[in-house]
Amino acid sequence: MQVLSMVAGMLKRRHVLRVVAALLAFVFDLFLWQGAVTTPGGMEMPMWLIPAALAGAYAVLLTQRRIWLGFTAFLLVSLLGLAISSIVGIVGSYMALFLMVRHSSTKVANTALAGMILPISVATYSSVTYEGQSEGLLVLMSWNIGFYAAVTLLCYFAARTLRRTENRLTTERSWAEAALEEARAGERLRISRDLHDSVAHSMTAVVLQVAGVRAILQKGAEFEKVDPVLADIQVTAEQSMRELHRLLGMLRSEEESQIGQSHTFEEIASLISSAQDSGLDVVLTSNGEAQMLDPSISHAGYRVVQEGLANAMKHGGEGCRVEISTRWTATQLAISVTSISGVGKRPAVSGGFGLLGLRERIGVAGGSLSHGPTPGGYLLKASLPVDAPEELPGAVQRGTNTPTAKEVS
Repeated sequence: MQVLSMVAGMLKRRHVLRVVAALLAFVFDLFLWQGAVTTPGGMEMPMWLIPAALAGAYAVLLTQRRIWLGFTAFLLVSLLGLAISSIVGIVGSYMALFLMVRHSSTKVANTALAGMILPISVATYSSVTYEGQSEGLLVLMSWNIGFYAAVTLLCYFAARTLRRTENRLTTERSWAEAALEEARAGERLRISRDLHDSVAHSMTAVVLQVAGVRAILQKGAEFEKVDPVLADIQVTAEQSMRELHRLLGMLRSEEESQIGQSHTFEEIASLISSAQDSGLDVVLTSNGEAQMLDPSISHAGYRVVQEGLANAMKHGGEGCRVEISTRWTATQLAISVTSISGVGKRPAVSGGFGLLGLRERIGVAGGSLSHGPTPGGYLLKASLPVDAPEELPGAVQRGTNTPTAKEVS
C-alpha cells in the first residue's frame, strides 16, 4: 500500500507539472500571436478563433493518454499561420514533440521529429509575411529556419536523454530487485539446510531413541533401564529447541544471525557419542597429524560426519555399523563415513537437502565430495583443503592431541 501511495503521488506531481508547463506555454503562444487576425488578402478572422484553437490543442495534449493526438492537434493549429500572418502554436508544438519523444519508441520519436517540418515551415512563412519586406528575405528565412530547427533538436535530444536515463534506472532497479530476491532465496535455502543439518539430525535421533524405549517397554523392562534413555531424549530435544530458536532469530534479525556459532571438527566426538546413545555402532579411526583448519572448512568437516551418521540412522536398519576414518596430510583432510547396513527397515523420510547442501558447502570450501552405495552399505567421502598455519592467522587449531589410529567404539 505504501508503494502504491508513493507511485500515485509521483503521478499526481508529474500531472501537476505538465499542467503548469502547458499554461506557461499557452501564455507564451498568445504573446507570440499578438492578436493578429488579418489574412494576407485583408480579410479579418474572428478574434476568439486563435485562443480557442490553442486551448483545444492544449486540452487534447493534457487529457488524452495517446500523446500523438495532442501532437497532431498542434500540427493542425499551426496551419492557421498560413491564413494569419502570425506565429501560431509553435511553443505548444515543441511541448508536444518533447512529450512524444519522452514517452515513445525511437521510431515514433523520429516520426514526430520529421513532423516538426510542418510547424517550422509555417512559422517561417508567418515570420516572413509579418515582416512584409523583400530585402534580406533569404537571410531572414535562414535565421528563422535555423533557430526553429535548433530548438527542435534541443527538445528532441533532451527528451531522448531523459528517456534513456529513466530506462537505465528502471533496468538497474529491476536488477537490484532480482539480486535482492536471489539473496533472499539463498538465505532461505541456507536456513533450510541448517534446519536439516541440526534440527532434523536431532529429531532423527529422538525418533530412534523413542522407538528403542518402546521396544524395551514391550519386553517389560524396569524404569531404571529406561530412565537414562529418556534423559538423553530430553537433552537432545532441548538442544533442538535451542537450535530452532537460533534459526528463528536469524529470520527475525540479520544482526542476530551472527550470534549463532558453527560447529567445529573437534566436536565430532560428541556427535559420535550421541549417535552411540541412539543405538548406532560407530568406530572412529584417525591417521596423521592434525593441522590448522579455516573455520568454514572445520564446519564442513563436521557436517560430513553429521550427514553420514544421520543417513546411517535413517536407512541403516537395526544393527547398523558406521566406520569413520580421518586421514590428515600437510595439505588435505580426507574423511570417509562407511555404513554397513543391519537388518532392513522401512525407508525413512528424507528432506532431500542433506547431500545437496553438503556438496555445495564443501565445493565453496574448495573441497570435493563423493558418495554412493557399496556392497554392504553406503560410503560418504570428502576431501578438504588444509592450509599452512602461517596462511591462516585466524584459524582454529584442530585437535593436536588426537592420537594416531585411534578407535572409538
